[in-house]
Amino acid sequence: MTIENSTENVSTDINTVAAKPGAFFDPSWQLAVAVEYGFQYAVLVIGVVGTAANALVMYALIAHNARETKKRAINLLIIHQNLLDLVCCVLLLTSVCIQIASSSIYLTGVVGYLLCVIFIYDTGTYCALYSSIINLLFVTMERYLKVVHPFWSKKNLKRWMIYAAMAFAWAGGIASASIPVALMSFRLEEGFCSLATFEEELIYGSFNLVIFFLCPLAIFVYCYGRMVVVMRRQMRALAGHGVERPSNSSQPQSKRIKWNIIKTMIIVSVAFIVSWFPNSIYFFIVTYTVQTGYLMVGYYPTVFLIYLNTCLNPFIYAAKHEGVRRQLTRMMVCRKQNDVEDAP
Repeated sequence: MTIENSTENVSTDINTVAAKPGAFFDPSWQLAVAVEYGFQYAVLVIGVVGTAANALVMYALIAHNARETKKRAINLLIIHQNLLDLVCCVLLLTSVCIQIASSSIYLTGVVGYLLCVIFIYDTGTYCALYSSIINLLFVTMERYLKVVHPFWSKKNLKRWMIYAAMAFAWAGGIASASIPVALMSFRLEEGFCSLATFEEELIYGSFNLVIFFLCPLAIFVYCYGRMVVVMRRQMRALAGHGVERPSNSSQPQSKRIKWNIIKTMIIVSVAFIVSWFPNSIYFFIVTYTVQTGYLMVGYYPTVFLIYLNTCLNPFIYAAKHEGVRRQLTRMMVCRKQNDVEDAP
């Protein structure tokens, strides 16, 4: 299953077209087939690197959260965001391995059908992807309430709401990715997985475009725009009172931590927009134009960027999130000390 396009499995379309007389000699389709195979191994690298990086950052986030004397709900949402990225990378890695090996696997029965739906058509991966987007929206809204409406959020924002938001992210992601499974007709033919029909693909693609790109884009722009204005105003006010109250350092420290988290999540949100925007444009192009081999080649970079986004997030946390950076530094220092002690 692909994201927001009118060809739910481009590899199937390429193979179908390539089987037509004369298609083998069409350089555009030859290029599309070559790019498809290279794309699979490139995504395999993303899965391996993303799994390792997300696992390391998750450990750092959990360790940082455990060290804090005052637990913050935002840490739970960020940890959950990292968990979703980790699950997505694991499912992506599994799916690509099964897709590469599917040519030598004879699919049959219930197990074959599940492998077809969950892994070969990437339903499992997109469950985690959509859940990650929903959770990122909750992170943004939670930060917005705490920064722009601090008194209201302190009184009304409860921890059970954070747990409910995390549960809703999973439920919403699974439901959104499962809709095509109900609309499409999968079948196993001679041990191979194929897609029979998907007549509602334009409606579903348009729904995904609005819910998982345009709405998040509007929310990110509004919420982070307001947060930046409010935080800058507060930082200027604190700087103006710094001379009069030099001993009161707890409030500036708290503001600095909040500002650091906001900057981190702004970068994560911008990375999401940049990664998903090309595929959204591709959806419109492929919907209203005749499909060609060169058009199919354009599909792979757009999806590659989406997969790459799950691999980039842990590096953003490591570079910008103060708690993660401090924890990773502590881990490296401890490792160097152990190496020195173990040296003869």
